[in-house]
Amino acid sequence: MRIKLLVVLLLAGFSVLAQDVKRVISLAPSITENIYLVGGKDKLVGCTSYCTHAVSDGIEEIGSTVDVNVEKIFALKPDVVLTMKLTKPQDIATLEKLGIRVEVLETPRTFDEICYQTLDIARMIGNEGQAKKVVADAKSKVAEIQKKSKQLPPSKIFFQIGANPIFTVLDKTFMNDFILYCNGENIASGLEHGTMTRESILLKNPDVIIIAEMGGFGEQEQKVWNAYDGMTAVKNDKVFLIASETSCSPTPANFVSALEDVYRFVSE
Repeated sequence: MRIKLLVVLLLAGFSVLAQDVKRVISLAPSITENIYLVGGKDKLVGCTSYCTHAVSDGIEEIGSTVDVNVEKIFALKPDVVLTMKLTKPQDIATLEKLGIRVEVLETPRTFDEICYQTLDIARMIGNEGQAKKVVADAKSKVAEIQKKSKQLPPSKIFFQIGANPIFTVLDKTFMNDFILYCNGENIASGLEHGTMTRESILLKNPDVIIIAEMGGFGEQEQKVWNAYDGMTAVKNDKVFLIASETSCSPTPANFVSALEDVYRFVSE
């Protein structure tokens, strides 16, 4: 009984604390996008230079996830700073010594974890109401695509997210859910490291190749793969580009958008 009471009191205290949050700094693009999604835009006072939407809205830039400007963050007087584990521990420690509350979030590994994280961010900044609707809508759309995908024949899929060296989507990552939810098999399944040789991919002979546009290498890689006219994916004109802004940035809305693209690639 005492434990239950303690939990209730802690949650109540956290809720009050979240409602008091008026000034938020985000140190990761996906966190910034989630803040926008759950209606917290007006609370955002600082973001990274890679948070393109927020930067265009005039939100103060405080560096990147890895290289933050501690002095500028302190000057902005945030109630909370939200970041990922890529931020240097010494910078986090400095901020905390300055009396700034810092919440460090894990990189989501599944669609479900993306949804949980969105709800967590919303709770931290006092915007939980809108977040519940965002997550419910995303889950409904994902379930619909999964249902349709069960009617598709299984496809061997290669999902490329880097070049020089070639880098691919691995198991136990949220991007692998794009493949699994479309009744696909990841040709990199079982690998512990994301690098693959072009020869090993050719031997796997994927039915579909999907290339994230990140870093501008996408179009060049698409041309390279299309030169291998003996591959099943090339024969069937199934070498596709996908926007990195949606496929690589874990928010419920981005996941749905990217999943719709992957379903279209596999089913057409």
